Amino acid sequence: MNTGPRHEEVQELLPAAALEIIDGVDLQSVLAHASGCSECAQLLDQYRKVVATVALQLPRQPMHPDRAAAIRARLLARVPAHRVAPARSPSWMERQRGWMVAAGLAGVLLVHHSVHRPLDYGWLAAGALMLALVALGAYVRVLRTRLSALQHSHPDTERTPPGS
Repeated sequence: MNTGPRHEEVQELLPAAALEIIDGVDLQSVLAHASGCSECAQLLDQYRKVVATVALQLPRQPMHPDRAAAIRARLLARVPAHRVAPARSPSWMERQRGWMVAAGLAGVLLVHHSVHRPLDYGWLAAGALMLALVALGAYVRVLRTRLSALQHSHPDTERTPPGS
């Protein structure tokens, strides 16, 4: 015994299914019938093409500003109010994390070259890398000083915590 809608009932619901204005149970039964019935599947496809064509032919009209404000207010009223925790300054360990990684890698390089190739250019390469790291650190300090000066000269700008 078939408990689904009859073929004629489905054909009446196809335009509504193309517009997706019927509820979930009816829509699912129409789509299930259309998947097994080539005639209804073809009609549903045609209705969907008509819906898409009509939607593209309609002129765009801007929303009235009062209505847009009312919709925005309703949407914002639905958003739960959350409290933003004040930004904390990073600890010493967090600020020096990059330098610690660089020092660790330089140490690995020094140990590796001192054990495996003590007379080759390992010490020279490690020294050049350390010099580059010190120069990079000085450059970062200059940039942070400039950023701090810019933030103090424009207090109304939004400040983001480092690392975000």
